[in-house]
Amino acid sequence: MSAAVSVSVHRESAGKVCAILAEERRLSLHDLYRLRYPTQPVLSPDGRLAAVSVVSYMEKENERVEHLYLVSVDGGPTHRLTRGKAGGHAPAFSPDGQLLAFLSERPDDPEVRALRKEDEVAKPAQGDEKAKDKAQVWVLDLAHGGEPRQVTCADEGVQSFAWSPDGREIAYAARAPKDGEKAYLKAIREDGGPLVLRRVQHKKDGEGYLDEVQTQIFLADVESLAVRQLTSAPFSCRLPAFSPSGDAIAFLANCTGDEDQNGRTDVFLITKDGESVLRLTHGDVAAGLGQEPPAFSPDGRRVAFISPLGPENGYLVTHLMVAEIADAQPVSSLEAALGEGFASIGGVVPDGSAQDPVAHARVYPVPLQASKIQLLTETLDRPVLGGLRWTDDRTLLAVVADRAQAKLASITLDRDVSYLAPEGPQGTVVGFDARNGQIVANISLPEAGSELYRVDAAGAARLTGFFTELLDGLDLPTMERLDVVAPDGQIVDAIALFPPGHIHGTAVPLIVEIHGGPMWFDSPGFEFDDVYFAQRGYAVLKVNYRGSIGFGEAFCRQIQGKWGPIEHADVMAGVDFLLARGDADPERLYITGFSQGGIMTNWAVGHTDRFRAAVSEHGMWEYVSAFGTDDCQLWWQDDLGVPWQNAEAYRAISPASGAANIHTPTLITAGQEDWRCPLDQAEQLYMSLRKRGVPTELVIYQGEHHAITKPRRAIDRLRRIMDWFARYGGLPSEADAKAGYPEPQGSASPI
Repeated sequence: MSAAVSVSVHRESAGKVCAILAEERRLSLHDLYRLRYPTQPVLSPDGRLAAVSVVSYMEKENERVEHLYLVSVDGGPTHRLTRGKAGGHAPAFSPDGQLLAFLSERPDDPEVRALRKEDEVAKPAQGDEKAKDKAQVWVLDLAHGGEPRQVTCADEGVQSFAWSPDGREIAYAARAPKDGEKAYLKAIREDGGPLVLRRVQHKKDGEGYLDEVQTQIFLADVESLAVRQLTSAPFSCRLPAFSPSGDAIAFLANCTGDEDQNGRTDVFLITKDGESVLRLTHGDVAAGLGQEPPAFSPDGRRVAFISPLGPENGYLVTHLMVAEIADAQPVSSLEAALGEGFASIGGVVPDGSAQDPVAHARVYPVPLQASKIQLLTETLDRPVLGGLRWTDDRTLLAVVADRAQAKLASITLDRDVSYLAPEGPQGTVVGFDARNGQIVANISLPEAGSELYRVDAAGAARLTGFFTELLDGLDLPTMERLDVVAPDGQIVDAIALFPPGHIHGTAVPLIVEIHGGPMWFDSPGFEFDDVYFAQRGYAVLKVNYRGSIGFGEAFCRQIQGKWGPIEHADVMAGVDFLLARGDADPERLYITGFSQGGIMTNWAVGHTDRFRAAVSEHGMWEYVSAFGTDDCQLWWQDDLGVPWQNAEAYRAISPASGAANIHTPTLITAGQEDWRCPLDQAEQLYMSLRKRGVPTELVIYQGEHHAITKPRRAIDRLRRIMDWFARYGGLPSEADAKAGYPEPQGSASPI
């Protein structure tokens, strides 16, 4: 890797002390509006240009937006394509490179709007967050310029799309409500009609209550805008991908007839005329995890996809799999495929007791045959995250989680695996694309932010400067990778950030920040929050506890059905490591985390008093009451069975089991419409602490789901964390104390 993009950690001279912080420019909360974060890079067919979607935040509008840029792969200037509030994402070049298609939630083109049957369109209720324009496919003419042109007008919006090899058509997936379903949608959205729920998975975070409308595959003519519905299956068909010849389209579908109670997603093929359907897998895989479409080899003989070996078990390594088109089996029709190929569908948990209530509740479909697949990563013991790209008929590129880094890997049909980027222990790959011998990757580095790089045998050459303005003149924290020994002898990876100029052996306040998932990991890249905390004088510790992916399947599976004690021991081992080295002040230890990190924060304060204060963000408290109110019923069932048959196990690993031991002042945040970690979980925690006299506050972000989406709320969140820690002996928030939303007048009680 070139010196300009070296991943080595820059350390200030030994004589520089933390007091110099006051003289250096540091991140302010307002700098969030200067952040530009590139995602989804795609290459033109000739490999000379890359299109990338860049996330930024509008202060006045308080909105997150994505805009499209063109990047020259030979190092030329970067050109912005879209502006305004609408923007665009998911870019894709046409096969001749002359057009760039993308998804955008902008208002309909008046010429296209006339194609809609307005009386059949179910309009969201006024004031509803879903009243935003639906995502449609738009096309920019890169050769001649001009405004983008709308290609689709799907009433419920487009989920994903793919160009045909000749560039004349676009296949897309969209919800396809039938007449009766349209009437129901119109009633609930416009007239406040009752929600009638029939699905087991009846709600999903960010989407709301779920209906029974199926997603289907459509073909749109790019010039005439004529649309033909290709599938009319009694189940959803998603993520279309054209074969290299253009004669067929691969897609993913769960044809069990009970998709809410299993993870069995198969790969199908349908000819472009809709006359012939083939099935490549047979109910023993969960193809397409992470919304990854199937990927055809250049010769059209194979299809690649990712899946674990156990479709319902999220702790298993996800593998790169390849199926031969020649092994596909014909299906008489998609209607006939419903439930076909299974000895039983399962789903209903039988009554009665069993020695093992977890196994008793695992009532999943039983396929009649095994899929004929090549398992290319069988010996890797590292999860394939996605981004599948064939470079030739025998080689694919993919992103693989290896320890704390997402790496770009080359994987062959002979099962040879080699890593291409990043080099060294710092940095992580966020996305990539490969075309015509060129590779571009979006790599996040702690000292450079997230930028686009050209990757070749010489290393990685930086192409963009989206973070230049934000980072210019900043005195950045130092980052260190740690190997921590847990109490049981397990070596656990951790990442530590220290204030600029920090000298090892100087004790500073410590923020322990716990990642979500739990099946995810903290990476040694650039994170706005971490830099903000460290520049204000805190050390930040991020432990990749048991359950984190990228460290082997056995490492991850140790917490299945056993959340709490093991992860907590790993995290505290990291704290002890920094204390023993003299880098953390034992009197000023703080802890926080979001989602699973919030859960583990709740567990920590119930099992140790070592932290001066805690911030629990969007976490969980009592698991029996979570079942059926969150959107994770299948996950609970696979881990613990069902609560009426295994309530003791649910309660044993719930953070609520430690309620009587909590003395740590704890700030709690929650999304009002969070259905991953529902609001009532935060309310139960809040009431438990209030009744016991533990200092606490509950902050509810109105209309927010699990993730924080509004920039002003993101700023408010960071300000509250800093203020809460400062209240209990931490470092002051300084000028940023006024950022965020106003506080209420008065206080409820002196507790």
